[in-house]
Amino acid sequence: MANLEDVIQARRRLKRRKQLIAGIFILAAVMAAMLIYSKREQIFSGIEKIGTTPANLSAETDGEFLLTISGGIDYHAELINHSLFLLCDKYLYIYNASGTLISSRQHAYSNAVMLTSQSRALTYSFGGTHFRIDTQKKMIYESQTEQPILFASLSEKGYAAVVTESEAYACRLSVFDAKGKVIYTRDCVERLTDVSFTENGCIFSTIGAENGDLITTVQSIRFDDSGLQWTTQPLQSLCVHIYALKNGGAFVIGDTKAAYYDNTGTLVNVFDYNGTLLDYDVSGEKGAVLLKNEERRQSVLLLFSADTAAPASVTFDKICKTVKIYDNTVCLLDAGLIRSYSFMGTELSVLEIEDAYEKILKNGKYFYLLGYDTIRRISASGD
Repeated sequence: MANLEDVIQARRRLKRRKQLIAGIFILAAVMAAMLIYSKREQIFSGIEKIGTTPANLSAETDGEFLLTISGGIDYHAELINHSLFLLCDKYLYIYNASGTLISSRQHAYSNAVMLTSQSRALTYSFGGTHFRIDTQKKMIYESQTEQPILFASLSEKGYAAVVTESEAYACRLSVFDAKGKVIYTRDCVERLTDVSFTENGCIFSTIGAENGDLITTVQSIRFDDSGLQWTTQPLQSLCVHIYALKNGGAFVIGDTKAAYYDNTGTLVNVFDYNGTLLDYDVSGEKGAVLLKNEERRQSVLLLFSADTAAPASVTFDKICKTVKIYDNTVCLLDAGLIRSYSFMGTELSVLEIEDAYEKILKNGKYFYLLGYDTIRRISASGD
């Protein structure tokens, strides 16, 4: 009997020992998890930086450097005040002009989109309810919307226009000032496609249908007035970008044509495309539209420099990739070449590059070449 009791007691002691050991392991795991959580910014920031740390090639390359994005994840890159803003799936990285990482900021946005002005970046989650404004030094503010975000727009003064879904209307337009305060809201009966800021208000394009065709209508508002300033007649095209002119008018880039309007919403001029819209850019009231003709394997570059003049046109016997405007110069990327043009259509320079890049940025005398998982900065002169 004593032996049986000894066995039972031994088993109980063994069980308690196992429970004690298990408890110690659980406690250690909890403490480790708490430690990791408390230092998550440092730990995971360090992990993310592994794939995006710049590699300086050589001091003899006149400022060349190479950034590698780990895993070839989708990214978006823009330039703000000579700094490169690089948006990845979890982080916003900011590099200075020498390619040195100066800031790494975590975000939790899925389907993240980034827009930039001269001094700020607006990042939002497409279909989400959060957006934020960042500068080179810090995040200015983050805000949440009641309904999912459809798209947004950013002014040079730091104002943000955020268009969201609406339960009772087609969508809602909300405008935030530079500090994140809501200064204007509008419930819209038609779906908006783009917004551009004026001096004390904004213009926006709406999409509709007429006789089976898509149409665009442009409307102008002031932030201190609940009514409409003017509304245009329907344009048989889908607006992909709208640009507010200094005279109060608008320049519309549609999918099949481009159009100018004066400060009363009256159509001044319209230009039909002779190809399929491939890319576009607008800056300083000048526009560049890149078209393609798949049957002829050609590209056509349309250069708009005045609201009443027909655009200059340049034709290429190849399908080009993208177009950007910098300092009144149009930069065109095609297979292995960066071509620069004046708005008269005169070719200014040709720079040979590797045929491995899809987009370009330009900052002073440097080009930033954007590839699948790399960003390379080279001298614009090719030296």
